[in-house]
Amino acid sequence: MRSQPVEADWELFFPHDLAPYLIPAAGYPSAVYRPTDTTWLPDGAHSAIVECVGRVGLEDVLVIPAAAWPAGRRQCRYSPQCVAAMGERGVALWVQALPAPGIRAQMPFGEIAAIEHLGDGPRRVLVVTGRMAGISVRYDAVGQVVDAWTRRLRLRAAAAPGPVPTHPRGSGPRDENNLGSLLLAPDDAIVSAGWRSRAGRGACLLSITSRELVVVQSLPNRRRPWRRTTRTVYVPRGSIEDAVVQSTTVQIRSVGTDVRIGLHSRRVAAAASSWLRWMLGDSGRQESTGPPRTGGPCDRKRQ
Repeated sequence: MRSQPVEADWELFFPHDLAPYLIPAAGYPSAVYRPTDTTWLPDGAHSAIVECVGRVGLEDVLVIPAAAWPAGRRQCRYSPQCVAAMGERGVALWVQALPAPGIRAQMPFGEIAAIEHLGDGPRRVLVVTGRMAGISVRYDAVGQVVDAWTRRLRLRAAAAPGPVPTHPRGSGPRDENNLGSLLLAPDDAIVSAGWRSRAGRGACLLSITSRELVVVQSLPNRRRPWRRTTRTVYVPRGSIEDAVVQSTTVQIRSVGTDVRIGLHSRRVAAAASSWLRWMLGDSGRQESTGPPRTGGPCDRKRQ
């Protein structure tokens, strides 16, 4: 599992000593905010977004301040100010970056293959993977405005709700009290399988809801074992075209894009295979004798 996606083409790397000149108090960015009117947006951002994805409501707009994050001992990663917005025709990302500010990625809701949250300490990354494009933004963990925005994006990307498969015997998680937070509507159903290490340092939960396949992971950071890396992947059920389950890995074909997820448990992988077979019917490819394919950010392979 990757703890960070590769850098976006609008991100830059600088020596640490230049960070204060890029952003005051580098490393402590302002929180992501939802503007109360269009005057809170950078010049040109609103008109570019509307032209790209149609009319947008302010509740569907996020302003992500510029930030300088540590990237090794001597470098920092500079992410310029971004505006993410959902409109009538899809989602888009405007970036205030060289050579000129403008829309750097956009996709219709029906072409969203996966939505992913990555976390490492106070730093978070939101990755939206589409058929022909990808949106990646970094932000500080303060506040829940990004979670609320992501939930609305998940709802727009999801198809109409459908039934969920049944529980294989003994595959359910020990604690099902918090599964409701994964649902997009109160009347949605859910079935889950999970594992947790005996030391409590690692865990994985795979869920099939009425609208999505969701995988929530918490694993030790490879570089800093005393810290945890969290990853949550949401795959719209209506976008799933095919799937391969081998050993403890599931690879999903979602709107022409490969999303590969390590489940770290044969029991959870067996449940995933059974549920995906039920969802896809005989047209789904559930097992493979060859090695699973690999991808890039969000473990994806663009076509």
